[in-house]
Amino acid sequence: MKTLKYLAAAGLLAAAAAAVAAEGSPVISEQAGAKNSTVTADVTVQAPAPAVKQKTALSPEEWQRVSAAMPKAEVINGFAVHSKQFCASCHGKEGIADTPNWPDVAGQPYAVTVKALLDYRDGRRKGTPASDLMSAAAAKLTDQQIADVAALYEYLPGRNAKKAAPTTPAPELVNSGDASRYITPCAACHGIDARGNNNGLVPVLHGQQATVLAAALKDYRSGARQSDILGEMRVFSRKLTDAEIEQLANWYAAQPGRVGQEEKKGEGEP
Repeated sequence: MKTLKYLAAAGLLAAAAAAVAAEGSPVISEQAGAKNSTVTADVTVQAPAPAVKQKTALSPEEWQRVSAAMPKAEVINGFAVHSKQFCASCHGKEGIADTPNWPDVAGQPYAVTVKALLDYRDGRRKGTPASDLMSAAAAKLTDQQIADVAALYEYLPGRNAKKAAPTTPAPELVNSGDASRYITPCAACHGIDARGNNNGLVPVLHGQQATVLAAALKDYRSGARQSDILGEMRVFSRKLTDAEIEQLANWYAAQPGRVGQEEKKGEGEP
């Protein structure tokens, strides 16, 4: 039944994007399934202008071209990038941050890190202290370095990856969303466990730092972050309360992170 619920949620995502388009919002430049939607509710996103002008988010077609043009990644070279570019100073020696102020990068899918670093490097994520710091750090990275370090982070296990998941029930928004507010279930895109989405294009939220998740949702909600390709995170997060954001962030942070490629091979996977 959960699987059917998540599949149905994909239609809600498309409907929300279509509704934004119908209202003429400039935030979303590409919509999924807009022609087949009859949603007319007001879910427009009126994002405040960021303090520093950001480039428009990549369209799906642009992302496809950019990702296809990335050079072949070498995991072993990713260690050198992680060390020599001082990534470890914030994100930890093994990609697990030593303080709650920075995201864990270990266990994230390859494409997620590639897109994030390209967005920072090319001016699509600016305007907050953390994003400005990352923009400066990514400015000198080559495509090869980005590919290599992204492959490394996919290889490494996330936080508490080998621990059992706690028995605390997931917040309603994780598995069911809220159709009345056009909020699709988080699991519909981010997966029901630390494996994340099978397409490898969506961040793994399980095991991520609570402060990082909360900050991301608030930045999407305010419009300070505008790098989501379809604008969907801005659509959903604008309806969230502070209490809901805190609840989601704390629940995801308490879950075990994604198992790395090394551990998967040890379990008999190819």
